[in-house]
Amino acid sequence: MDKPKGNNQSIRKMKNEDISQVSLIESDAFPQLFPPTSFRKELQREISTILVAISNSNTGEKKESSPHSKPIKSPVSYRSGNTGWKPGMDFLTGYIFLWDTTFEESHIMSIGTRRSHRRKGIGELLLYSALINSIKKGARSLTLEVRVSNIPAISLYQKYGMTTQGLRKSYYTDNREDAKIMTVADIQSLDYRHLLNSKWKKLEKRLKK
Repeated sequence: MDKPKGNNQSIRKMKNEDISQVSLIESDAFPQLFPPTSFRKELQREISTILVAISNSNTGEKKESSPHSKPIKSPVSYRSGNTGWKPGMDFLTGYIFLWDTTFEESHIMSIGTRRSHRRKGIGELLLYSALINSIKKGARSLTLEVRVSNIPAISLYQKYGMTTQGLRKSYYTDNREDAKIMTVADIQSLDYRHLLNSKWKKLEKRLKK
């Protein structure tokens, strides 16, 4: 897939070396999730796609294009003091995990960003990238579940044409909260591609700030 880039973030597929960081991002975003996702197993499954967001400014690896850049000494940590990052690794700021539930439908299983990098457009970048990935794989729709109380996330999904198609009662085990089932169809259509192009122009400007 293409790698959408801003000055601060880029997207690529997850690698085995990313497991420690992605697992910590997941546990911070979904502390009640049990059992946690086995990302090592998911990386081997044909139906799974996991994309990660990389900080182009907070990386522990010197860039060949910037020979004088310095590696970060201590990336922002969680309360445990551990980020999963080690020198030489890309510094990951978020991830999105999808299943190809059918040939024509992709399903977002989870999406999470680092606590220190929220409200910076990374979640939207991951969603946009997931849509591009699904389109290139031939999917015609994208679906997910979201807490009914998660208004910011619902607003983001609506921004990309997702509508509520149903409700899963007591879906979340931590507090028995309901989940909205949200779907966007016809993502292969020319109209939807135009929508993505218009959203990308605005998102790209935000990521460059």
